[in-house]
Amino acid sequence: MSNTMRAYKEIYHEIHSINNLFLAFNNAKKGKTKRRYVKRFKKNLGDNLNKLRSELLTQSYTPNKLRIFVLRDPKTRKISKSAFRDRVINHALCNIIAPILEKSFVYDSHANQVGKGTLKAIERFDYFKRKVSKNNTGECYVLKADVKHYFDEINHEILIGVIRRKINDKRTIWLIRQILDVNVGGTNGKGMPLGNLTSQFFANVYLNELDQYIKHSLKAKYYIRYVDDFVILHNDKRLLEKWKMNIQEFLKEKLLLELHPSKTHILRLNSGINFLGFRIFYHYKLLRKSNIKNFERRINHYKILFNEGMINREKIIESLEGWLNYANHANTYKYQKHVIRYFNNAFPLRGERINNKKKYWNFINKVRVSELQFSVQKILYYHNKGLRAHEIALIQGIKESTVWSHYSNLIEHKQISVWELLPRDKIIKILNKVYSRKDKLKDIKGRVNDSRITYDEIACVMASVKSKRKKKNKSPVTCG
Repeated sequence: MSNTMRAYKEIYHEIHSINNLFLAFNNAKKGKTKRRYVKRFKKNLGDNLNKLRSELLTQSYTPNKLRIFVLRDPKTRKISKSAFRDRVINHALCNIIAPILEKSFVYDSHANQVGKGTLKAIERFDYFKRKVSKNNTGECYVLKADVKHYFDEINHEILIGVIRRKINDKRTIWLIRQILDVNVGGTNGKGMPLGNLTSQFFANVYLNELDQYIKHSLKAKYYIRYVDDFVILHNDKRLLEKWKMNIQEFLKEKLLLELHPSKTHILRLNSGINFLGFRIFYHYKLLRKSNIKNFERRINHYKILFNEGMINREKIIESLEGWLNYANHANTYKYQKHVIRYFNNAFPLRGERINNKKKYWNFINKVRVSELQFSVQKILYYHNKGLRAHEIALIQGIKESTVWSHYSNLIEHKQISVWELLPRDKIIKILNKVYSRKDKLKDIKGRVNDSRITYDEIACVMASVKSKRKKKNKSPVTCG
């Protein structure tokens, strides 16, 4: 037997080691250091960790009953909350078993893993759609699927069987059973609570069986899964129909699960695919309306708190900046401009002290860039595809002079470089005749005295000059 296999059979001592428990405590308290239950646990940290270690050693550990509360954001969900001591144990367990079990995960399993996440999954979707459609020139179909009542239907014995293939340590399996059995609402050895670290991890372990089947048995190349939500992209609709039946059969026989009948469809990409908060098309992405409504609901709540003096502008900026980073992955330039205008009106500066100046100015700079109009961004999109001004004008149904005015805007905001737009000799000739950034175009045109050089080209060079000589403001401003 190899050293690796022996390690997998004898890992319980690593779980209850004091070093691992201390690491687990640090992981469990992240983002919650000011909570009273964390302070209480930390006050007698050594005693508390030693007590947990003793319970693990004697196998007398029993998790506390979970606290259940309901979230309606936007759909109603029951979320379970463990006692802090149990969260430490959950982290201690995952610290040791996760590296072992995650080795077998497919690359495009994107939930609850370092370096993955929803935005990474969306990036992969964009990459796959270009592959399948041959750079958005051919047909692309998507099998969009969801597992019905996934967390409620996970079978504990099947899950244990999957884990045993890699970890055959009796005491580790005992601890896993203790954590699974505390599930409130789970019946007949089924179900896991939403909200727990171990639930998120075990959910990935359980559906890794499906991942392996799809990748190695069905040999689907363009497959992405995030928890119980997954997509397969292909240019053959009939093959996707066949795979859908195969997957349904596999889930039913091997994992005692089934696809959600009303959330599983085969769709054409040009009709838009709802995936992880975005509606994805060939050439662009939109945010789902439900996500926008949730965000607006949160901002309106902040407005009430702000007017009551219960929250400051800097705190709201932190939240808004995170949302703008998320929204920036979709084509939301026009909407972001609207949000920023609303923000400046709803949350005016009141002379309060700005504690984190770097973060504040990063936000202000993003505000300025986001003021670019949506139509300008469409010109940027076509420019990046290699189209010329007259071709863009034809596609957009606008005048060529309008395209050039958008070029100037993009150059001034440093979205494109004038050097990639115009010939080098023309740029140098124009620059030699620019005496001041306040020069009028007609004066420069007269100095250049070259019929080949147009007013539009001069405007673009001037935009480049302005972009380089722009000075940063040194005092807080509002941009709307």
